[in-house]
Formats: sequence, C-alpha cells, structure tokens
Amino acid sequence: MSNLMPAAAVRMANSKALDENEPKNKIEIFIPTPDDMEDIGGILSVGSTGGDVILLDGDLGAGKTCFSRGFIRGRTGRYDERVTSPTYLLSNSYDVDGGSTKLYHMDLYRLSGSENDLLPLNLENVFTTGISLIEWPSRLNKKPAERLEITLTIDSSTYAAPEIEDEDSKYRRMTLVPFGTRWAERLELLQSEGLLEDLL
Repeated sequence: MSNLMPAAAVRMANSKALDENEPKNKIEIFIPTPDDMEDIGGILSVGSTGGDVILLDGDLGAGKTCFSRGFIRGRTGRYDERVTSPTYLLSNSYDVDGGSTKLYHMDLYRLSGSENDLLPLNLENVFTTGISLIEWPSRLNKKPAERLEITLTIDSSTYAAPEIEDEDSKYRRMTLVPFGTRWAERLELLQSEGLLEDLL
C-alpha cells in the first residue's frame, strides 16, 4: 500500500454530540492514489450490515466511485467485480451475505431532488434493510439519522508524484463525519485497532 502524507495524515477532531442528528467525531485522511482510495473503501466495508448508509459528496473526479469500488469489492468478496458509477441507471445493487442483504450504489447527480424523482428508488426500504452508498446526497430531501457522511476534495497543493503535476496525481482529502452511534462506534474501533493508521 502506498504511504500517505507523513505527519498527521489521519486526524480526529472531537465535536460536541448533542443528539443523533449531531456529528460525533470527524476524521480527515489525505489519500495519494486510487489504490489507497479503494483500500479505504474496503476497510470501511468490513462488518457493514443492513441499515448502514454512507453519503458520498465532493468534487467531480475526487474519487467517489473509486471509494465505492473498494467498498463493494470488499463487502461482496468479488475483487474482480466491475464497479462503475450508476449515473444513468441511478442505482446498481449487489447481493451480499448469500443474497439475504442488498448493497446499493446510487448516483443522484441527474436528479432534481423532487419527491417524484426519488420515489422509484424506494429509499425508505433501501435505507432500512440495505447497505447504501449514495453519491450526490444533496439531492436527498431528508437524510437518515444514522449515517456516515464522506466528503472528498482534490487538494491542489499536494501531489502524490511531484514530478507529475496533473489532476490525477493530486492528493484527495477525505473527511468522514458519523451521525448517530453506529458509525461513531465503528470509526472509533477502526482507530483503536490501527486500521486507519496503517494507511500512514
């Protein structure tokens, strides 16, 4: 696995958690390569169950689909699975746990966010019973109380390969913000076991 930025590549900032709708903690990770982005997706897929919701926001080309590819391959165990962004299909689904659970990968970019647009996706059932990766969550009218919000941005000041100064070689900044206890506890466990620090 490639090394991330040396000092403080993973930082956790405590925030005051007043209720389930308030973020518990925030983690920031600097990611140099697509392989590292997929690795993080795979790490976060471990132990995911029905009702887990991840909202993926951020810059175009920042790595939302790359993260999803790692998550889906890790959770299904099919490491050659072809995973693309469902921009035109809106939703792709994958069977996990022997078919007893669905993993949904949705891209809401083309939607206006109106109730009629979202209705065919049956989001209430998806968020309750499935594992969900939602790109462009700003189109949602309402977010589940229990969720992990991930924002990806392109860090224009850093390059994974200094000799190649193009968009693809720039580091990505990932911010993970858990809402509710489910994701807060899981991120805390990943931190305590050193799984995120392994990316340093």
